Amino acid sequence: MDAELKAYLDSMREELMAHSGQLNQETRRDLMTHAEQLNRETRQHAEQLNRETRQHAEQLNRETRQHAEQLNRETRQHAEQINRETGILVEDLHTKIQLVAEGVSAANEKLDRFRDEVQTQIDQLDRRVMRLEAKQR
Repeated sequence: MDAELKAYLDSMREELMAHSGQLNQETRRDLMTHAEQLNRETRQHAEQLNRETRQHAEQLNRETRQHAEQLNRETRQHAEQINRETGILVEDLHTKIQLVAEGVSAANEKLDRFRDEVQTQIDQLDRRVMRLEAKQR
């Protein structure tokens, strides 16, 4: 290879090396700048998602509390209605039991009177039988 060509190639090589080093540094700076920008954007996006998630969770908590309070009110109202209905049923049952008790008492009185009447008739028949037996002797 001729000396002139070699000198030209060496010169080109040195220029390329210098230029590639400069490009390498510029590329690194650009990548670092871009990475920092992406990092800032990612952080901002994460913070925004965090705020939105917190707001959504707070909204869900409020809605859950409202539903729970509504269920509590409905449960209390239902329990009160059941208590009223049960009270009415108990009063009605008490009245019916009282009527049955009075009926049993009246039946017992009738049975007592009937027993007394039957006993009186038996006593009368006994006396008649004794008189008849006494006459036959």
